[in-house]
Formats: sequence, C-alpha cells, structure tokens
Amino acid sequence: MTVRDWIVARAATVPSVLTAHILTLLGADAEQGAERAGELCLAAATRSLEGLLAGGRYGRDSALHLLAIDALTTYAFEHACESGTPDAVRALAIDGARAVSQLSIARG
Repeated sequence: MTVRDWIVARAATVPSVLTAHILTLLGADAEQGAERAGELCLAAATRSLEGLLAGGRYGRDSALHLLAIDALTTYAFEHACESGTPDAVRALAIDGARAVSQLSIARG
C-alpha cells in the first residue's frame, strides 16, 4: 500500500478537489510505502506552508492550499496514532514543532 492508497482510503467523504490537491502537494512521496505516511504528510505540509509564507499568500485565493496543509497535518497525526505507540505521536509532534519554529525563524 502506498501513501496515496492510504489517503484515498480515508478520503471517502472528502471533496475530490481537496484530495487531489493533497496528493499534488505530496508529489512523488505519494508513491512511497504507507508505513511512512506520517512523516511524509508532515513534510509535505511543512514545504507547502513554507511556500505560502515565502510568497506572502495569505488571502482567500490560498484557501484550498491551506485546507490541504491542514489535512496533511491531520493525516500525519492520524497515521502516528494508528501506530499504537505514544512515542510515534510524540516524535511527530516534536518534528512538527521544530519545522514550524524553523519557518518562523527563517521569516523573522
């Protein structure tokens, strides 16, 4: 199973345009094994947020992009929770906090 398969299996009630955008943001990482879904979703969310910040894209025209970033982050934590170990969730939270901190420092 790939990350793409894992996401599509969870996206039955998600608007198809949002799922398509999520998969676009994942890029080639969508074809990686699903066991890496958490880290790859978080990495895609971080890259995408960095792109929005760098481009000063904060308006309504970026709403779909922001929703996709939010969904990628949610999927990352959902995957970590499914692992059944608190350490997986904790590690993902630390990685996410570190990534956002680095974005803040870079923009500061």
